Amino acid sequence: MLKKIFQAVAIVVLTSVTALPLGAVTDKEMEEARAITAKAYLRYANDGSGYLDEVSAKTMSELNSKLKAKEKENIKAFNSVKVPTDYASWDKEKLVEFWAVTFFTSPSLDAKGKAAKSRVRKQISAMSIAAPAKKEEPKAEEPKPATEAPAPASEADAAVAGAESEVAPTAAEAAQTQEEILTDQNAIEKDAADAAPTTPEEQSHTWVYVLVLAILVAVVIWLVVYAANLMKRQPGSDEEGVQGSADTQELREQARKAIAKKNEEIEELHRRLQAEESKSADLGMELERMKLDRSRQEEKLAQLREEINDLTRRLGAASTAAAAPRREPVREREPEREPVRETVRREPERPVRREPAPEEKPILKVIYLGRANARGIFVRADRRINAGNTIYRLDTNDGLVGTFHVVDEPEVVDVALSNPAEYLGHGCSGEDLEDTAGVTRIVTESAGTAIFENGYWKILRKTKIRYE
Repeated sequence: MLKKIFQAVAIVVLTSVTALPLGAVTDKEMEEARAITAKAYLRYANDGSGYLDEVSAKTMSELNSKLKAKEKENIKAFNSVKVPTDYASWDKEKLVEFWAVTFFTSPSLDAKGKAAKSRVRKQISAMSIAAPAKKEEPKAEEPKPATEAPAPASEADAAVAGAESEVAPTAAEAAQTQEEILTDQNAIEKDAADAAPTTPEEQSHTWVYVLVLAILVAVVIWLVVYAANLMKRQPGSDEEGVQGSADTQELREQARKAIAKKNEEIEELHRRLQAEESKSADLGMELERMKLDRSRQEEKLAQLREEINDLTRRLGAASTAAAAPRREPVREREPEREPVRETVRREPERPVRREPAPEEKPILKVIYLGRANARGIFVRADRRINAGNTIYRLDTNDGLVGTFHVVDEPEVVDVALSNPAEYLGHGCSGEDLEDTAGVTRIVTESAGTAIFENGYWKILRKTKIRYE
């Protein structure tokens, strides 16, 4: 309740100074507002420009010296918007209105960058605008007594401030404050009456000031009395507030513990899910290997069957030839001769040792893949790195199953970090993938697994990465 009372007093006091001149915009302040707007526009125009959050610049030259290539391209549209030159007559409200509203109506600006309006309004509203320089009065003229009229305003402000700080829970203090305010009011009215107006117009302005200040003092007195009576009617409010604060603190502590417990359960389930996914990927790889072995065994079996059939045909032909009767030619009988016996020494046959056929070594194939879509399918495959499209490298021995990782090349890293949700989100796992501020390298902690199915490569297990 006291907070609402103080707010009401503050509103009344602020109302009394609405006639004072507002700050005027200088060249330095205009340049700082422009730099704030440019930084916010560039940050929203490019999701990968997180490094701008660490940049502090009050001029466009300072900001330009810290921009990367993408932001230097985007700032061209920003610089093409014309800026008024009559800002020396602006106040702070008009400065905020131009940069947070009027400036962003330009059709040449990027649609995503226009979302920076609220940030620009907040940051420029926090700026301090210098007061305009006072005009020198002619030396020939003497200062008029009417120029002392603003003095009551400062005395009234002091009375209001004293009233705010002296709001107390006792009626005695409230009464004392009322007497002091009434004394100040009488002094103010007396000073205003003694001031000798030089013109009827100045006299009317002085009485307006006196009337406004009298109303303000009356409002403050009423608020002080109301607060004193309210404190008297609620003697146990402090104890209730302390008890309520303790209960709120206890509820917050319980909620914090419950959230922490749920976060631990979610983390445990996440670990189990990753383990199951890894196990499923391994089983998928093993299944594909078994299919490949089976295919090879079937090919060998078919080859052996052909060889058996060929041997059977040859054996049948040989059997037929052996069964047919042989006709020997009739030879003339030669005179019988003494048979000459020759002793032929035959060496025992040595077994021929056959060397096993060397196994064919698998040939490693390298394929460069683009990003993966939401279904885990790589959208393109190339034999070489394709600038602007290549993200991953896949190694395979059989053309069916392979492992893949992010290509560690500067041009590939720049493309991947420009939009990590699109280029890395469906093919990689890791912490804070979208936080790319200051990142210069992508390190693969464990390679992912992919399978060639229905004419395209599909992810079985994501690759795990981290930023450096």
